[in-house]
Amino acid sequence: MREQLKGQELSFTDMAKVVGEKWQLLSADSRELYEKRAGTMKETFNSEFTSYKKTDKYAQYQDYLAEFKAKNGQQEGNGLTILFPG
Repeated sequence: MREQLKGQELSFTDMAKVVGEKWQLLSADSRELYEKRAGTMKETFNSEFTSYKKTDKYAQYQDYLAEFKAKNGQQEGNGLTILFPG
């Protein structure tokens, strides 16, 4: 799929439509295979992320993020976080 879309001047929306149409054309067995793979990958990610959150590196990043937000200000609206340059 990626190779088919490569080099085309498509917007993200148009690309999503093409991918969605291709997904609908897949057989149920093929879709199930991809969905199982995605589920396995999600479980792996969640497990690794849980482990990462216990590391010093994660704690340092959280400190950096809090400092960045305090320094640059933060405005929230509509569920989006907007950071303004200082």
